[in-house]
Amino acid sequence: MTGPLVLAIPTFKCARFLPETLSSLAAQGDAVRWWLQDGASKDGTVEIARKYARPCDTVVSESDRGQPDALNKAFARMGGEIVGFINGDDCLTPGAAAAVLETFERHPEVDLVYGEVEWIDAEGNQTGVHKGDISSLEELLDIYTIWFGARQWVQPEVFFRRSLWEKAGPFSTEYDLAFDYAFWVQCMLAEARVLRVPKPLARFRLHAQQKSSNAAKAASEMRDIVRKALALRPPISPRARARIIAQINYDLYHLAPTPKPSFAKALFRNPSWLRSPAVRQRLLHSVRLPGLPGSTRPPLRPEP
Repeated sequence: MTGPLVLAIPTFKCARFLPETLSSLAAQGDAVRWWLQDGASKDGTVEIARKYARPCDTVVSESDRGQPDALNKAFARMGGEIVGFINGDDCLTPGAAAAVLETFERHPEVDLVYGEVEWIDAEGNQTGVHKGDISSLEELLDIYTIWFGARQWVQPEVFFRRSLWEKAGPFSTEYDLAFDYAFWVQCMLAEARVLRVPKPLARFRLHAQQKSSNAAKAASEMRDIVRKALALRPPISPRARARIIAQINYDLYHLAPTPKPSFAKALFRNPSWLRSPAVRQRLLHSVRLPGLPGSTRPPLRPEP
């Protein structure tokens, strides 16, 4: 069996949840070894990590420029043929590492595997299950239909060959929240072959202190990543490309601070917006005829 699975753990002030994370890795036995890359925490994170570390595990604490920088440092030194990364508040499910290694061994043509995720709360109670489903670059870039449509990958469920990281990486330090999504795009641009494992591989913790709770910033970063990827003219269908660009351009108008052109004027200058379901829905709500139930506006006047 190819292995072990080598995991990077980028941490900064993770003392509260780290024992549960490292316990879940210890339960994987020899199928996992880990490299914890800490950003010079002073809350006990490093001491906890050293308590759980086996001779094959590594704990490093030094200043960094954020999570993607910490990951690049870890990946450059930790080795491993099959790799991945997990946050200091998430966990692997029992037997996950063995399932991942077995999948890679049975499918030598595959570069990246992903599974399912169990959502857990701050106390570790399961609150739901997520089943992602992405198999192509076009689906990955279609953030409106696929990613925001509950078919997204969730970071700790994804594992890949080191050869893919060497081909597609490193992690972009330009993004604070969506750097993992940027890396998946890099992988698919590098023609990664992916395979889904139909079982929960990770437990993703949802709590108020996690930085990924800033959904607006994450969405903004993802739009920027998609725009840059589309500028490379990747091999996706022209229809999908046009629809995604139209939706992103409308989002940028909609989210722009005032003053800005009225919606009617902006739509006249950007007729491609009509490809966007959000724009079509806005038009339906703004051109109701007088006398119809719910009508509050004069006919045929798009709202500003």
